[in-house]
Amino acid sequence: MGKQSFIYRFLLDRHFRIWRYIVLCLFFVIVSINEALVGYMELIPHIGDNIYWAIGVTVLVYIISILFFRKLVISHLLKGKYLLFAVSVVLCAFLYTFVSNVVYDRYMEDYDFFSKAMLIDNLSAISLYILCILGVIIPVFLRNWGLSNEYLSKLKIKQASSRVEQFKEQINPPSFFKILNESKKTVMTDPDKASVILIKLSQLLRYQLYDCNRLLVLLTAEVSFLRNFLELERLFSSRFNYKIETEGNINGIFVLPSIILPYVQSVVNSLDRDKEYLDIGIQFLNRDEIVSIIVKTSDISNNILLQKELLKVKERLAALYRSRYILTIEKDIIPQTTELILQLKKD
Repeated sequence: MGKQSFIYRFLLDRHFRIWRYIVLCLFFVIVSINEALVGYMELIPHIGDNIYWAIGVTVLVYIISILFFRKLVISHLLKGKYLLFAVSVVLCAFLYTFVSNVVYDRYMEDYDFFSKAMLIDNLSAISLYILCILGVIIPVFLRNWGLSNEYLSKLKIKQASSRVEQFKEQINPPSFFKILNESKKTVMTDPDKASVILIKLSQLLRYQLYDCNRLLVLLTAEVSFLRNFLELERLFSSRFNYKIETEGNINGIFVLPSIILPYVQSVVNSLDRDKEYLDIGIQFLNRDEIVSIIVKTSDISNNILLQKELLKVKERLAALYRSRYILTIEKDIIPQTTELILQLKKD
């Protein structure tokens, strides 16, 4: 595993860049010398000691051209110009083959480039050079591909985090402003009630500022947070009443923050304020790997408003829980009740 890790870092890490160039040059020196020695073997009787100059020039042309074409060919690949990339690779391979053919044509009188034997040799040489060029380019492509994927992953995480923070900020500012305005009016007429309101509000703010910034929160803390919010609603409206029940042990269960309150708040905002009494029942069920939050009321007459209020809740659930939640709405005609069931998989 450690060896694979080193190979991966050697091929893709920028700290090994100079070493990759050295290995690349050595590789092409060895390949080109071998190709030149084997290819120019027949020329030794004709050119004598000049064979070394021919080999040296061939090696030099190979190295310079691969360094030049490396930038050109890779730029086509990374920019998505695949046709130009393929053409460049083939042309590069043709250039390497062309060098040896020029040497043969210079020193051999009866050399025929279009003979069957030479065509087969040239095709095999072109295939070998194409493989060598691709072997040079692939590590660079993999490195850029890995960096692009890493950047996209970080961008998605950052986007999801910003959306979550935006959701937290949007939990209930209108409610808080309404509470502050109402408490200001109540201070002069009923100081005790105003004191209770401000205490409840401070508890809500403390929870939102500190606990909501955690990755996970206790379900019992969310229930307490919800209870404080509903108590404030009841303080401002004597017509409003609520009931919270639990079934099963909810202690020690963790959930993602900023989920339950907006869910219940969307139902509260959808209540028909023209009715004499407003009643809402909330039940928490702990069964196996699922936590269910059931909200039941008979005071919703505008289903369009309810669906509109639930849009942000569904968006928040999709961002935080993704496929690990189910939200259903059931309506009974007799008696006329609306039941919302939110099922969350435990974390």
